[in-house]
Amino acid sequence: MTFYPLVVIRTLKTIFYNSILHIYLCKSTIMKSCYIVISMFCFLFSCSPIYQVFEVSSSDVKSIDKSVVFENKEVKISYNFWSNGGRAYFKFTNKTDSELYIDWDKSHFIYNGISYEYWDDEEVSNSFYASSSSTSANTFANASANILGNSAYANSNSSSSVSVKKITAVSTTKVKPKKIIFLPAKSSLLVFKFTISASAYYNCNYNLKVMKSKSSKKVSFTKDNTPLEFRNQIIYSSDEKFINKVNIENSFYISGVTFMSEKTFNGKISTEKDCNIQGSKSTATFNEFPYKKANSFYIIASRQ
Repeated sequence: MTFYPLVVIRTLKTIFYNSILHIYLCKSTIMKSCYIVISMFCFLFSCSPIYQVFEVSSSDVKSIDKSVVFENKEVKISYNFWSNGGRAYFKFTNKTDSELYIDWDKSHFIYNGISYEYWDDEEVSNSFYASSSSTSANTFANASANILGNSAYANSNSSSSVSVKKITAVSTTKVKPKKIIFLPAKSSLLVFKFTISASAYYNCNYNLKVMKSKSSKKVSFTKDNTPLEFRNQIIYSSDEKFINKVNIENSFYISGVTFMSEKTFNGKISTEKDCNIQGSKSTATFNEFPYKKANSFYIIASRQ
């Protein structure tokens, strides 16, 4: 039997342990690299948004050009809901040759039977209405309140809850909207205070898992079984004392919901050539958005 010096044995042990440690560290580095690559792959290719497009129907209005319109002899109300969450935006036009008065205190937005007033006795950063001829015509985009139907699209047999949230507008000026406003002849107001819903519609029979196996990703509703209905009530008059007041109430309901991928939602990509003020040519790229309509709105339902 051959005996080796103690120092040789210790050296061999050190070499052996270092080899094992080196193999372990290599494996750990490879695993970490694989994890990073897999994570990046998931982020780039598997996390695209899934959209839901909601169709809004009504027997009170008609589709004209790119708006949903109610009209009588005195006024014209043009709606356009296309936005994320469905902003209840409308343009109120005085068609007459004399002034009209709108009573915002008695005007309401009724959401699944729950009434919300347009006018609040408090100062806000931006008013919910603006003259369409003024330089601040886009101030309606800073809403003073949102209605979010968080449970409005749960099972129709379950109760629905609605929450009201404030949006902080970037402004240093506080204003108090007027209860009654004067609308000159042949002029318009742009109004936006409420949002229809930021919640996805789903149940055991309609969800991403069920829809993957079906060719049609759409579910339709009637006025009797719709998960959500809302009404816009506006009170106006030709006299300041409202002796001859008129009550307009436009009713709407969700008539269809469709799941779709980001590619389907965006549609085809088109290019358009144009010139700037200096005469330099440029090319703009834009999406077709085939589902974009005045009587529809969308939300991002999920990410996969």
